[in-house]
Amino acid sequence: MKRTLFIVPLVFLSFTSHAKTVADFINGWPELATSPTIRAAIQQGAIGNAGLDAMSNGATSTTLGDEAQKLLAENGYDYAQAALRDLATTGCGENGLAEVYGLREKDCQAIIKVDAQIE
Repeated sequence: MKRTLFIVPLVFLSFTSHAKTVADFINGWPELATSPTIRAAIQQGAIGNAGLDAMSNGATSTTLGDEAQKLLAENGYDYAQAALRDLATTGCGENGLAEVYGLREKDCQAIIKVDAQIE
């Protein structure tokens, strides 16, 4: 009986301790993973979105970096997906802000293609 009680918490921890990261998102899409420019744009967007969330959650100038890092560690995959959507709609959209991110037409085509495949 004691062995069963000991094993159950270990099994639970093994399933909950690994959150998906920004890198997991990028590496899941070869079109994104092979371009350093796209990788950097998604990473910057994810960090920015986590920072905004941290501020919305009450982070101060002293705690902002730590709070944003915590959010990225917990939800990096989601922040990366949101960053991709931002790039597809704002960066590569009709506004023509791709140059701000250093993106070329082929980069935008890859971003828009991947974004269209995500539900």
